[in-house]
Amino acid sequence: MKDQSSITTMKDIAIALKDDRPGELAKAVKAIANAQVNIEGFAEIDGKFHCVTDDPKSGRQALESAGFSVQETDVLVFGAEDRPGFLANVLRAIAEQEVNVITSYVLTGTRIALGVDQPARVKETLQTSAPQAAQRR
Repeated sequence: MKDQSSITTMKDIAIALKDDRPGELAKAVKAIANAQVNIEGFAEIDGKFHCVTDDPKSGRQALESAGFSVQETDVLVFGAEDRPGFLANVLRAIAEQEVNVITSYVLTGTRIALGVDQPARVKETLQTSAPQAAQRR
């Protein structure tokens, strides 16, 4: 079982693709790759690209150099169990705190990235609920 108590704060880099058409996503990803920055996880939905990288400053600069307008926000990143119910239990615990999840996606290494409107509150919740969720079957 992974250590569920390890919760880190990372940067979500987000851009709106200028034209939601073939090649725009590839252009953004190529800019990051050309900067020798590794994408640890991403999501693209309806022309909005989000990613977590191993070097957010260089990733941001690469995207800006390619002509994209970049927004950065903090996301909480934690290890997850790859089994039914884990995420549901974590999200239920967050919902019980009346916290809104704004962004969520999976990263490499079976990790989850969550952008929320009350990060300190969620970090505390995750420190207690993620280990419990890992133990529930």
